[in-house]
Amino acid sequence: MIRLALRDLWSRKLRTFLTTLAILLGVAMVSGTYVITDQIDQGFTDIFQKSVKGTDVVVTYKAAFQGQSFATTGSLPASMLSQVQKVPGVLQAAGQVEGSGAVVVNGKVVSTGGAPALVFSTAPARFANTTYSVGVPPTKRGTVSINTKLAQDKHLTVGSRIGVTTALGVQNVTVCGVFDWANATSIGGATMVVGTLADVQRWFNMPNQYTGISVAAAPGVSADALAKNVRATLPAYADVKTGQQSAADGAKAVNDALGAILRPALLAFGGVALIVGAFIIFNAFSITVAQRLREFAMLRSLGAMRRQVLLSVLGEALLLGLAASLLGLGAGVGIAKGINALFKAVGADIPTSGIVMASRTVIVSLVIGIGVTVVSALMPALRATRVPPVAALQEGATLPPSRLSRFTPYIAGLVAAAGVAFLVSGFVVHATTTQRLVEMGLGVVLLFVAVAMVVKYVVRPLAKAIGWPLAKVFGSSGRLARENAARNPARTAATAAALMIGLAVVVFVAVFAQGLKSSFVDSVDREVQAPFVISDKQGQTIPASAMNTVYTVPGVAHAASVITAPVRVNGKGTTNLFAVDPTTFGSMWRFHWIKGGSDQLLGRLQGDSALVEEQFAVSHKLSVGGTFNALTLQGKRVVFTVVGEYRDPVLATGFVIDQTTYDALAPVTQRDPFWILATTTPGADQAQVQAGLKAAMAAYPTAQVQTKTQYTDAVKKSVNQLLSMLYALLAVSVIISLFGIVNTLVLTVYERTREIGMLRAIGTTRRQMRRIVRYESVITSVIGGVLGTALGVLFAYVVTSRVASQGITFSVPWAQLLIFLVVAAMVGVVAAVLPARRASRISILEAIHYE
Repeated sequence: MIRLALRDLWSRKLRTFLTTLAILLGVAMVSGTYVITDQIDQGFTDIFQKSVKGTDVVVTYKAAFQGQSFATTGSLPASMLSQVQKVPGVLQAAGQVEGSGAVVVNGKVVSTGGAPALVFSTAPARFANTTYSVGVPPTKRGTVSINTKLAQDKHLTVGSRIGVTTALGVQNVTVCGVFDWANATSIGGATMVVGTLADVQRWFNMPNQYTGISVAAAPGVSADALAKNVRATLPAYADVKTGQQSAADGAKAVNDALGAILRPALLAFGGVALIVGAFIIFNAFSITVAQRLREFAMLRSLGAMRRQVLLSVLGEALLLGLAASLLGLGAGVGIAKGINALFKAVGADIPTSGIVMASRTVIVSLVIGIGVTVVSALMPALRATRVPPVAALQEGATLPPSRLSRFTPYIAGLVAAAGVAFLVSGFVVHATTTQRLVEMGLGVVLLFVAVAMVVKYVVRPLAKAIGWPLAKVFGSSGRLARENAARNPARTAATAAALMIGLAVVVFVAVFAQGLKSSFVDSVDREVQAPFVISDKQGQTIPASAMNTVYTVPGVAHAASVITAPVRVNGKGTTNLFAVDPTTFGSMWRFHWIKGGSDQLLGRLQGDSALVEEQFAVSHKLSVGGTFNALTLQGKRVVFTVVGEYRDPVLATGFVIDQTTYDALAPVTQRDPFWILATTTPGADQAQVQAGLKAAMAAYPTAQVQTKTQYTDAVKKSVNQLLSMLYALLAVSVIISLFGIVNTLVLTVYERTREIGMLRAIGTTRRQMRRIVRYESVITSVIGGVLGTALGVLFAYVVTSRVASQGITFSVPWAQLLIFLVVAAMVGVVAAVLPARRASRISILEAIHYE
């Protein structure tokens, strides 16, 4: 039976190739995800470990909770350096300062693609983690060195003049050297600038302060022992770690931040591809089992047991799954390289190590690939065991219906109910994000299976409706294509289901993203009353000194800054606080007050008073007069009293406090605003004021002055760029669906060989034969497209309804959905090329006596 399985695979090369390809692409997405994320993990780990070479102990300000990977939470007084130097076992110690400052070349800000723009101070040779390829480290005021990737991208070298944005504005400096940081030319597209200690302290308003102290141990003193001695000497707010532990924590923070988004997202795309591949495998084996009816009957007549027939079919599936998984592992390396190239193309040059093929990657890929293939082939294999031996003597014998076929609608209902239960559980149960995503993903898969089980009941009316225009326009060719699509509804449904799933996910993403964009635009239009919004081009903060610059522009009446910062509330979870000046903010922002609130509440916003957003109040069980505890990154704790509630789940989430109160909590380096809003005097020309603001903000090149409309258009453009990347990844599932349609059509062409011969014998031309196959493919694809669109819109409606409290609205992009349907029809045309050619080239005489 094993030899029989091998022979059957070899005799049906095209079917074997297309079926293998369907599962191969899904496995490649999964293995590629693990390969690229493992490469990134290892890459950052290597960089951070090399960065502390020569450093035994690192002292920084202790964050009260985990914040951003590159955030500087606080500063250390310069006097602490002398304390450290006096600790027994210390050989050498030096203080450094780190800040965030974009690079300006020829008047334009260098884009980092969302990566940080880092500025460091020089360090003694013992602690330096830079290797210079050109020039020397900065020693004079106004000189800096830059990382290699920045120098290469912007064609900079020693002597080049650049600008560095700082808390004091743009600093014009001269490049004196080019370096690799920890032997890496780039860290995820980040720009790196190194200046003298005095310069960096001055640029970021940190006189007599450090953001970190590096310590080297005397001979014979271990890093652990030195860290213990230093820790015992310094105050509690000093975070003392060994160099290796600091590197490990830094790498973990970065990798966790990337992995929390990247790995689940890529695995989700791989999962969609695998589900689509599973439907294709099921359909392919269902067709081949039906075509090999007499073969299985003959085997039964010769004494083969049902178990042997079952093992024969499952053996084919096992071999296909094994081959696809092994090839998918190799293709995954290519997928990983492609994803890395995509990152580089958008400016996120994430460091990676060499190829990392972990045992976990191999095991998961093999288990998933083989498991999906065998499980998908199980039902067709069971049907093969039910072929009666007498069928070998009958031409045109068909498989009897399954014992459970009459219960299909009820089974589908149970599967759908289970899917809904998992989906609801993922929404409402308080669990980890990963667990909730797994539950929701399982729910969606079960719903897809349930829909696929009942699709066959609507195929005939859909095929007749979709094929009606083809029959009217193209006559007999269109009519035969429509009848062929409706002849075997189960087969057409299984073929359409593969495309349905891929397109449903695409439509869901499109509708959900449209809702996000609409809700954001509506919120900006509703809440923001100021005509101008000043923000950072790279999504960072704007120097606080820019506020004074805004007021120098003729025609500006008022300006208000909006500062955001993460805080931990009531000892669990993190949220953002918003700090504003209540005397000016009320004229630029329209609060949607609830529970009897009004703008008069802004007058009470001082000290420990806070205005809370509705969802924040619900999650923390707060009401007016209630209190909550907020902990800042710097470890300062404040008990706020709720004086009012408002509804704004999109822009001002969390809670709002007085800016004076915030300034008392945060260090100077954490007081830069995220937004600056500006209003104009009555009668002022808006265009002139905007031009004046742009001219005044030239001192802050990263700041952009936009009208409300321009700001929302920029945000929508960013979302569309992200959507383009998602569509590119989701296209894999559509491509797999294309192979499934090709596979089904090729197999049905063989099945209808005698029918095709008869049509050719009575005068059907080769061109008409190609049209029949092509139109049948188009009908099948459009059925999948229509069902996928309906299912995607339904899922989007369910999800947006569930998260409506977060401000996300349900909005359908009808033009995009129409494009998706056109793409589905085009998939049918492309998929039919090879099968149509085969059908038209069948010999009439051979076809007539074909069995």
